[in-house]
Amino acid sequence: MSNRFSLFLLFLGVILGSFQINLSAQFPDYPAVRFMVFSDPHYFDSSLGSEGKALQDYLDSDRKLLKHSRELMEVALSSIIASDADFVLVPGDLTKDGEMINHRIMAGFLAEIENAGKKVFVVPGNHDINNPSAMRYSGDRTEKVETISPSEFADNYSAFGYGEAILRDANSLSYVAEPVDGLWLLGLDACRYKENPPAGHPITSGKFSPETMVWLEQVLEDARNQNKAVLTMMHHGAVEHYQDQKKLYGEYVVDGYKKVSALLAEYGARLVFTGHFHAQDITIKRFGDNRFVIDVETGSLVTWPCPVRTVSISSEQVLKVQSDFITGIPSKPGFEEYSQKYVHDGISGIAANTLIGMKVDSTESWALSGQVADAFLAHYKGDEITPEEPFNMDGISFKGKFLIGFKKNLVKSLHSDLPPSDNILEISLK
Repeated sequence: MSNRFSLFLLFLGVILGSFQINLSAQFPDYPAVRFMVFSDPHYFDSSLGSEGKALQDYLDSDRKLLKHSRELMEVALSSIIASDADFVLVPGDLTKDGEMINHRIMAGFLAEIENAGKKVFVVPGNHDINNPSAMRYSGDRTEKVETISPSEFADNYSAFGYGEAILRDANSLSYVAEPVDGLWLLGLDACRYKENPPAGHPITSGKFSPETMVWLEQVLEDARNQNKAVLTMMHHGAVEHYQDQKKLYGEYVVDGYKKVSALLAEYGARLVFTGHFHAQDITIKRFGDNRFVIDVETGSLVTWPCPVRTVSISSEQVLKVQSDFITGIPSKPGFEEYSQKYVHDGISGIAANTLIGMKVDSTESWALSGQVADAFLAHYKGDEITPEEPFNMDGISFKGKFLIGFKKNLVKSLHSDLPPSDNILEISLK
């Protein structure tokens, strides 16, 4: 071997070695940390209505335990304040429908957590800003109440991320904070409140503008250059949480999720905390070459099973997730059973009315709607176990079977849990 060729191989080895070191540097270790997560509290103050036909009509079309939102918040607060968490994440839908009064009260709740020495960080959900459904319920009437603008949202939650942000996106309510040294929290806002109509319902789906995507990649590049580990929080899912979710319920996964999750994985931002679907689910998406994203979706505080998560990352880079559920509130003996039945009955009623609207026979619709509710509750609780027969259509007419074919696929998907475990998890982040 000539000296010239030997020198070339040595030079090539140095270059490749440097490349490997730089590639490894894209994945800085997470600092040892402990934090808690609750999502979608949908706070609704009783001053906006507690009884009457108008409110009952709304509740009948929904599945949230809105009347108990204050007590559920108070129980969650007690647990969080008593914990040894360093900080708390709330991935959106802080209020029922973006009512200004509800936002102000929610900020008061979060201040109690910060007064106990724990930082709190929030991002908006699709219900929170410029919401045309912000209402007061009086008897059989509804009347519009003041909602909140994007700038007012940032002001209202200044103490909970926005006022302490080290970076802000000019085109959304996305920001970067550093809750502990060496850890950047990337709070992403994909909500479409700028497009909400003046009347009706807010837009459920989420997407990032091209400008925000440019900002996001620059933040990830800066984090890599400064050797900061990145933890992401956003309202919409960053990956699918069950098979064909984008096809079946696409508004709960951010538009362009494949590009978004691949970008996070490329820069080693391996952990994303989301909400929105009201389900307890953890899904890992791998991109090869040790690149992956773990999307930890947390269910709604006001939807059974009313979860609060505790998350820790050790210096050995082991992620641990522990899920606890609110099983009792002062005003409701037997709350656990009541809350499960309330949500099941709500989903069953919605499903039955949907099937009837599709011209499925009423008797058949009600016979099948309970099975749809069973599937949703299994997914809401997490760690689903697929039944031998996910959708029993015995006695259903040919027309009924034909019209509800897509529901069969939905039920099957909701019952099939994607790895890893959803409620108690221990996994290496390396």
